Amino acid sequence: MNAALTGGVLLKCALRAPSSPEFEQSLGELARGCVPLAESVAAHAALEVEETYLYLFSRETAAISAGVVSRAAERARGIPALSGSKLEAAKLVPVFDRPGASRTAASQFHYVVEMDVVPEHEADLNAWYDKEHMLGLAACPGTVRARRFRNPDGSPRYHSCYDLVRAETLGSPPWLAVRHTAWSDRVRPHFRNTKRTMFKRLFEIAL
Repeated sequence: MNAALTGGVLLKCALRAPSSPEFEQSLGELARGCVPLAESVAAHAALEVEETYLYLFSRETAAISAGVVSRAAERARGIPALSGSKLEAAKLVPVFDRPGASRTAASQFHYVVEMDVVPEHEADLNAWYDKEHMLGLAACPGTVRARRFRNPDGSPRYHSCYDLVRAETLGSPPWLAVRHTAWSDRVRPHFRNTKRTMFKRLFEIAL
């Protein structure tokens, strides 16, 4: 794991946001105005549904309060490209961050898995994710970066995301081998409210 873990605010927008210099600038200004010690912003558009995930990362996750999350959501609604869309906001507390086997390549896709878990199996899920699953998927060719976050204030509670060179990485033999282990088979039935989404990367910029 990386000692310099960063978290922040996730904005889920029920539309396909544009990949434009104007929108990049607006998102950067939003982060600088709302997020303490803003580090970077990223935007990813879902391939199969009208949805965009916007990340506002901070250098200091502890500075992200409920007020920061609420303010970011409120001001995001004022961005013209997001006007009128349904928008949800969540705090992301970092748990895991690992460069992938293809860390030197440019990521074109962003795969997200979100879920809750049956409470009595939560410890097993966290151990599986951090000792086997995330490490294994990070090591797959085509993975640029693997990260996992916890949402302390709502559902879904866990948010895992993988920056990928190509969407087909999910069907590759190394990826499938990591998914189909004995520990995976034991943990997966205890997932609840699972959502898996493949996104096309729009942009990611440092602030």
